[in-house]
Amino acid sequence: MSQLLEGVRILDFTQYKAGPMGTQILGDMGADIIKVERSKGGDLERSFATFGKFTQKGDSPFFLAMNRNKRSLGLDLKTPEAKEIIYKLAEEADVVVQNFRPGVLARLGYGYEDFKKINPGVIYCSNSGYGLTGPYVTRPGQDLLAQSMSGLVMMNGKDDFPTAVATSAADAATALYLCIAILGALYHKKATGEGQEVDVDLLSSAIAFQQEEICAYMNLDPRPEFRRSRTGLAAPWNGAPYGIYRTSDEKYIALGVVPMEKLSKLLDAPDLAGFTDLEEAFNNRDDIRLIVEEKIRRNTQDYWVEYMLSFDVWCAPVNGFGEMLRDPRSSITRIYARCSTRLWEKSVWWPLLYGIQKHPSGMIWLRPW
Repeated sequence: MSQLLEGVRILDFTQYKAGPMGTQILGDMGADIIKVERSKGGDLERSFATFGKFTQKGDSPFFLAMNRNKRSLGLDLKTPEAKEIIYKLAEEADVVVQNFRPGVLARLGYGYEDFKKINPGVIYCSNSGYGLTGPYVTRPGQDLLAQSMSGLVMMNGKDDFPTAVATSAADAATALYLCIAILGALYHKKATGEGQEVDVDLLSSAIAFQQEEICAYMNLDPRPEFRRSRTGLAAPWNGAPYGIYRTSDEKYIALGVVPMEKLSKLLDAPDLAGFTDLEEAFNNRDDIRLIVEEKIRRNTQDYWVEYMLSFDVWCAPVNGFGEMLRDPRSSITRIYARCSTRLWEKSVWWPLLYGIQKHPSGMIWLRPW
């Protein structure tokens, strides 16, 4: 067996990001993903422009990013013909994944109980905004909404205004938990023969990704306010210098946690040496940042990265996508691969490396059923 999930068949009713990203990871691991799309227009993400544009060949980059290693089948789920096809596929499916609003697929005859009658050992994974029960079950679920309700948005930005995480963090977290849930259910099925229903949702996943911050909030006495920095430090629960700094060549560096005495010597900034008490340093973090900022502004990005790393300081350049793709580490990990749909495109490759399953040298694709 050359693929980790070779022989596992997944019937995929998901669209947008969280569900397709999760099933794509399983496809990268060797599972046979049969993606069921609308007969007219397909997955809604096929029509999503990025920066207001599509690729030169007319494809959505967002769709390409989430849908390699799948076979695609266009069906009108409301028709008897579609139901016959899907039920036939379900007989040999190990997993069914869907991210419609709770109850929608069940009303069409594609709920867990429907598939369980056909295939008692099936694993049925639902991915929703807020779970299958509870006060928000009928609400629309989307990444920004989950970020906002989870407390994540309030953690970012400067003191005068919160800022959402630019990438779809709640979607990505949910995709990972979806994979974990399915892999756990597959292991249980292998041991017992039992299928089951699995439930993951955006809000719970966004909350779970903030375990450190929420644990601190619940356990510290008095409870911290989590006030955002007025000068733009990277996190409301970290003191200076933790954050991003502009260099003399109008680039940026990131500084992680650095003891004040060490930083004082490295920057020739004696004013920093007095902030050895952790609580005092935290309460004066914005003033400390301004001192560090003035020093960093005096030299280039390359200088500071080399200088700081020579003293084992947690430091890195702040890259745009162009710099990231040119970085030697990106070429080592093969950060992107060619993706063939009906056309040639590029897609971000998965970051997992297993001994029996290396990055393939060939192409990866979404192809018609």
